[in-house]
Amino acid sequence: MGQTETLIDEHCIENDFQLTCKTLLPNRTYSHIESLKVTDLKIDDLDFNYFLGAFGKLSNLTLMGNNRTRIRRINFPTEKLNIKALQLNSLGITDDLIQNITGHFNGLEVLNISNNYLTKSPNFSSEGLKEVYMYGNKWNCSRSLEWTLGLNLSVFKDLPELRCFKMPHNNKPILDIAQFRKITAETCTKNCSCRLIKCVTDMNTGVLEPIIEVNCSYRGFRTLPTKFPVKTKIIHLEGNEIDDLTILETDPYRTVLDVYLDNNKLTNINILEGSYWLTHFRVFSLSNNKITELPTYVLDNALKRNVNMPDAVRMALGGNPWRCNCVYTPRFKEMLEKYTPQIQDIRDIRCAEGDENALIPIIELSRSSVCHSPSEYTIQEALDLLNAVLGFLIIFILVKLAYDYYNFKKTGRLPWIVMKMP
Repeated sequence: MGQTETLIDEHCIENDFQLTCKTLLPNRTYSHIESLKVTDLKIDDLDFNYFLGAFGKLSNLTLMGNNRTRIRRINFPTEKLNIKALQLNSLGITDDLIQNITGHFNGLEVLNISNNYLTKSPNFSSEGLKEVYMYGNKWNCSRSLEWTLGLNLSVFKDLPELRCFKMPHNNKPILDIAQFRKITAETCTKNCSCRLIKCVTDMNTGVLEPIIEVNCSYRGFRTLPTKFPVKTKIIHLEGNEIDDLTILETDPYRTVLDVYLDNNKLTNINILEGSYWLTHFRVFSLSNNKITELPTYVLDNALKRNVNMPDAVRMALGGNPWRCNCVYTPRFKEMLEKYTPQIQDIRDIRCAEGDENALIPIIELSRSSVCHSPSEYTIQEALDLLNAVLGFLIIFILVKLAYDYYNFKKTGRLPWIVMKMP
């Protein structure tokens, strides 16, 4: 213990104008103390009127709890305290307990409310404050974070260090999340809605990358949109009137991973043969369109080279009027079997209405149901041909017999073949 340090009681040490305590607040008056620090504090109610009466010259107050400390109620002083630096750390303080906290102090310059249970924009005036620290709170990033963009970084010293609490942005910088949301809103596709799904750290660069979802479903689009926020990964275009995929192979879609085109007017995807996108997509949903055939060799080749195979790739092809014949169906079924884990609605991929195998899942079709054996027709056709020939010969013989009889009656001459007989 130094020369100026004095043990006041079993939990407090006085050092000139500073008083340091542990666990409990001091139980006597200190008219000369300017700085009070209490660590490992164990209280439920915090009454600032106590400091108003017990510390006449107090200008620096630090109260620190631990992971078990939970302040349930805070009573602010009836008169403003002349505290210049206030630190309330690890006390389990919630948002409602510190509303307008700065309004109860004269000339407050430093406010440290780190490691508490704050979840949203602090509801107090920062006017006159020179330093504010808020690190380690339970910031709820599912709410609006616009308030962070208006804060002065020269005052809110640890703003870049604040982290989101819980998914989907757990432990991500709230300032980055706020900026991503702002950019997403400003550059969103016209007549569509855009949102930041989550952010991930690029393993190669270490840079935080946003994953943005654009929803243009049921908005009357006739063509694929060409403008959407940078870093868009997911686009929903269900329920439109799109019949052409040409734009999908252009630059705007190069980094788009998931495209949902269910319930449109597409008839084929032939334009995507050899495209970059087809070997890099993650989700390609084409259910309930007007597709009758897919170029199986194109799709098979693309899936073999797709960088997201096999775990991430998903396709939906059900609800289309698939053509079922001997030329196409066996190859198509073989491809479906090969990529069953990737095709989500495989049992909804059925032969078109009006087909011999109408509405039967293609995955269940046997080869014989679409490719009839040649032997079945050879015998039947031979019998039909034989019957036709025999019928013709019978008619010919009857006609010839009638002619010869008529000729014999008229001329008395026997038929030529009879005259040649021995």
